[in-house]
Amino acid sequence: MPTQFATVAEFLDAQTPERRAEVEWLRALVVEAEPGVGEIIKWNSPSYTMNGIDRLTINAAGKGPVRLILHFGTDRAEKNAAPTFSDDPQRLLTWHSDIRASLLVPQSTALAKDRDALIAVIRAWLVAP
Repeated sequence: MPTQFATVAEFLDAQTPERRAEVEWLRALVVEAEPGVGEIIKWNSPSYTMNGIDRLTINAAGKGPVRLILHFGTDRAEKNAAPTFSDDPQRLLTWHSDIRASLLVPQSTALAKDRDALIAVIRAWLVAP
């Protein structure tokens, strides 16, 4: 059975140094986009809430790439339909449903170039209805 994390610190301590660096990079990006976001452990990962609604979750499970999952919590039903979110002009998001998308941690050479665009997408997502 996988480890169940009670705190973000426990989650971070369980990561390899490389994965921890990627998770920390995403955490900093989220806080820069919205300093008032709440950080909790949910779904056994660092998750972020706005006004009590789950909006972002870091997915670092398994051996695949670290991703930031953008979602609208659990109160909305997902549909296999086109998303209505349009504040991603550089098409950084990969869509999984009409209300759930993900951002991959970019390669290190692209980090500085993509940072402002990633922050803008996260900021827009957090205020989207």
